[in-house]
Amino acid sequence: MSSLKQASMSKEKELPALPFMLLRAVPTMIRRRGHVSPNDLHFTFQVDAIAPDHLAKYKQAFPGLQSKVPLTYFYLLAQRAHLAAMLDPEFPWPILGMVHVANAMAYHNPPDMNHGFTIDVNIEMPERAATRKRVRPIYKVEFFQNGLLIAECMSTYQVGGGEPPTVGRRREAPAPDLTDYERAELWQLGSDLGRSYAHLSGDYNPIHLHPWLSRWFGFSRPIIHGMYSVAQAQSDLEKQFSLPVIAMDIAFRRPLILPANAALHYQHKHKKLEKVQQGKLIVTDAMGKKVYLDGEYANSRSFEFK
Repeated sequence: MSSLKQASMSKEKELPALPFMLLRAVPTMIRRRGHVSPNDLHFTFQVDAIAPDHLAKYKQAFPGLQSKVPLTYFYLLAQRAHLAAMLDPEFPWPILGMVHVANAMAYHNPPDMNHGFTIDVNIEMPERAATRKRVRPIYKVEFFQNGLLIAECMSTYQVGGGEPPTVGRRREAPAPDLTDYERAELWQLGSDLGRSYAHLSGDYNPIHLHPWLSRWFGFSRPIIHGMYSVAQAQSDLEKQFSLPVIAMDIAFRRPLILPANAALHYQHKHKKLEKVQQGKLIVTDAMGKKVYLDGEYANSRSFEFK
C-alpha cells in the first residue's frame, strides 16, 4: 500500500457497539455524491479487554481453532472501528453501498487478555475518490496495548460495489486449478447461518439475514458474511496443522449464497527448519468449480500466547 497522505482528522473515544451503529448507517444513504476530499481520515478508539465469554462463543462456532485468541476474532473489533469511522460526517459515501472485497490480517505480538486496546484507524482515500467508479478506499486498523502493536487488519472496500452489473457484461470465471491442493472437510452451511453469525459478530447487515431482506439488495437468498468464511478457513487450517495462524491475506471473489456446501483447499509449504510456514488457500463450492475467496496464510511454531 502506498504511504498514507496526511490525515485530515484525529479523534479518540470509546468504540461504540455495533448494532446501534447499524441503525445510524441508514440515514447515510442520502449523503451527497459530489466532491470528495483527497485527504485520508484518521480516528483513534479505546476498547475494553476481550470478554472471555464472547471469545469462548466465537471459538465454539469454529471448533478447529487452536489459537488462544484467533486472528480473525480481531476483525469483529476492526469492523466496529470501520463503521464508527464511516459514521463521521467527513466520510463521503453511503455506508450501505460499501462492499468488502479484500482483507489482510497479521499478528505482531500476543495479546494480553487483561488489558484493553487502543485502536488506530486510517482510511486511505484513493486518488480518484471523487469519481465513485470502482473506487476502493483502504481501511488500516492497528491494535495496540501499552504502545505495543498487537495486530493489524487492512480491509479494502468498493464504493457502490453492490450495484447490479450491466446487462450482458457478466463473465463466469474459469474453474480453479486445484491440482496441488489438499481439501479439508466439506462445509455444510444452513440457511440460518447468516443470522447465527450476525448474533455472534454483531453484523446485522440485511443481506445476511432473510430472503425478504436480501432481495432488497439484489440477492434472492441471504449470503454468508465473508469473514465467516475466512474464520472457518482459519479453523480448518489450525485443526490440520495444530499451529496458530498468524497472517491471512484474502480476496473475496463472489458471494456465497445460503444454503450451500463449500470446501477449503490449501497448498502448504512444508519447511521444517522454519518457524513460520506459509501456504495458499481457496474456498470453492462442493464441486470445486466456483471460487468464493482465495489468498495466502502463514502459521507459526514459535508464536506463544500469554
